[in-house]
Amino acid sequence: MKYGMLEEDKIYLLRKFQCPVFDPETGIDNETLKAGIMRLTKELEGQPHPVIKAKAFEYVTRNAWIDVNPHDWFVGFGCWNRKDLPLSALICKWNDEVNANYPEETSKLIELMNGIIRCGKDFNHSVPDWDAIFSLGFPGLRERARRYRTEHERKGTLTREVQAYFDSIEIVYSAILEMLGRFRKYASDHAAGNKRILAIAECLDTLIHGAPTNTYEVLQLIYLYFIFGDHIDHMQVRSLGNLDRTIYPYYQKDIKEGRFTEENIREFFAYFLMQWASLDNYYGHPFYLGGTKANGESEINELSYLILDVFDKLDIPTPKIQLKTAENTPMEFLDKAFDMIRRGHNSLVFVCEPSIKRAMMAVGYSAEEARTCDIKGCYEFAPRGRCNETFGGIINMLKPMELVFNDGVDPFTGKECGIKTGNLENMRTFDDFYSAYIKQLGHIIEKIIQCANELEACLHEVNPGVLLSATVTNSLETAKDAFSNGSVYNVTTIWNTGFGSSVDALMAIREFVYEKKLITLTELKEILSKNWAGHEKLRLKILHGKNKYGNGIKDVDFYAEVIARFVANKINLRRNSRNGFYSASAHSAKFFTILGEKTGATPDGRFAGEEMSKNISPVMGMDTNGVTALVKSATSIDSALFQGDFPLDVMMHPATVQGREGLDAMKTLLRTYMDKHGIAIHFNIFDAKVLIDAQKHPDKYQGLQVRVCGWNVRFNDIAKKEQDEYIKRAMNITG
Repeated sequence: MKYGMLEEDKIYLLRKFQCPVFDPETGIDNETLKAGIMRLTKELEGQPHPVIKAKAFEYVTRNAWIDVNPHDWFVGFGCWNRKDLPLSALICKWNDEVNANYPEETSKLIELMNGIIRCGKDFNHSVPDWDAIFSLGFPGLRERARRYRTEHERKGTLTREVQAYFDSIEIVYSAILEMLGRFRKYASDHAAGNKRILAIAECLDTLIHGAPTNTYEVLQLIYLYFIFGDHIDHMQVRSLGNLDRTIYPYYQKDIKEGRFTEENIREFFAYFLMQWASLDNYYGHPFYLGGTKANGESEINELSYLILDVFDKLDIPTPKIQLKTAENTPMEFLDKAFDMIRRGHNSLVFVCEPSIKRAMMAVGYSAEEARTCDIKGCYEFAPRGRCNETFGGIINMLKPMELVFNDGVDPFTGKECGIKTGNLENMRTFDDFYSAYIKQLGHIIEKIIQCANELEACLHEVNPGVLLSATVTNSLETAKDAFSNGSVYNVTTIWNTGFGSSVDALMAIREFVYEKKLITLTELKEILSKNWAGHEKLRLKILHGKNKYGNGIKDVDFYAEVIARFVANKINLRRNSRNGFYSASAHSAKFFTILGEKTGATPDGRFAGEEMSKNISPVMGMDTNGVTALVKSATSIDSALFQGDFPLDVMMHPATVQGREGLDAMKTLLRTYMDKHGIAIHFNIFDAKVLIDAQKHPDKYQGLQVRVCGWNVRFNDIAKKEQDEYIKRAMNITG
């Protein structure tokens, strides 16, 4: 085989998902492909949606351009552009049809609440049962589905709907095997003696006939399932799985039997990781390492170190790697991870197993389900092969503040979105104002759940999860869509953004309106409506006040804790429309900027349109008492309230993490966070001077990475106003 060509092949790899070139003889271009799908679906009109989608999937696999390139170990798909997927028009058509049948009240409510909440149908957080995929392979998954179909026939439960379910799986998995045959034939016909191409053909032949047998075949299988899911089935595969645990047996066998050397396997992983560097999805693509075995030992093994080492040497900002961490995690492994972080590899995030177990068991999952849970998306966690979690919507935590000031009217739209909480003049105590805020917040939560229940009732009609369903045992047993309501646990998460901002705003009102009496609520309302114009001195006084969340101040943290508990208690374990339940999440994603743009000036000193705080973290630049105080504030909140996830963003100065002492300090911080039941924690190690210089001279800092929320980007790729926020926060940390 041809090894040791990575540096030569990088040019091809980085262009693979950006500007690929295909042999036109292998199929048809994407525009022709999309037109053909719409013609086909028109011919199939009246058939069940799973069957139509499966036939569209089959059409893509038979007609899309393909490539097997000597510069890569992984095959190429013509349907490479995630912004222009072949099935997009079909999914949009079905989505419009479903939307047209919603009660008029629901449609009006979603429009009315835009900016206060954001909700929609989420097809971006599925994770297959990777263990089943590895053990069965594509043909084994098809054969297993056939056996379940036979069982339904025997029991007399093969209804038209059940028949469509199994027909769609048969079509999709047969199409996959047929497409692998296309790749194999193309490789064989164009090998011209190239040993790498011949090895790819051999790998594909194995996957056509059964399960993978070695490390390379497993990596090809993961990549193939991802492309079939993300790029053809139009449903994101939000974790590549527990790579060190699942691949280690193949690695051991390959080394022991001499099939591959360690260097060969390093190369396979390098090319594998480069697929996602080339794809360059803004939110990054995750997999996770570590975990705990049934006997209590860590899953960290020599392959864990190898994967991190390969990723380190590639110096790429994605994929993102989640490290499942517990007391048993080897110190040497943590040293390696933290050393990478302090050198700028911000793609690493720590998720704490003991805290995950505590959060999961608090809502009824078993200890074993918690131990073996998948980490997915940004830092979410769910029982492996038994749960599908969707994003039901996100709450703007600052909007209740605006609704209180305007007696239920959103000043951004001028529409009445909240409830009547009365005149400001009648709010004589801070408790009065706080009570009004909580009432508005509770009203918003009820409305977002109302919207999510309607939106999620028809997920299986909009985008049937055919590819996913074949991997999930409960889905096959019940013949129900695994993404919609066919998993054991069908969970809808409700996120929030602006949590820290809302605490700061409440504390500002308590201090400056009720305690110091520098201003009245009515006066403050008028000032906010003018975006602080003419009152900069007051704004700065409030902005730089000491009662800010994230500084370990007991009285402030009390309000953070009770607000968090109120939100979680209103959401957790409520029944959803998919025969499952709701779960609260502290995750913000990009909405801290999106919803910030729809929010006016707020009492914490924030200007209209500025970003809000994200995750369970403080407002950028407001945590001025050091990282220990930050952790104290965040962990004053019971993380078990947020079974969806509980992430904290930490920024530290490079001087504080230098040398052996720096690594020990970072490990101590992680251990403290974990001991206090924190769940996810990630880091930006920044010097404000460097960021300022990078903003002025971007060409000098093309590799500078920034951890945004649950993903990683290059500093040069974010907007200036976002860069300014990182600079602002970095200026408040010292070496």
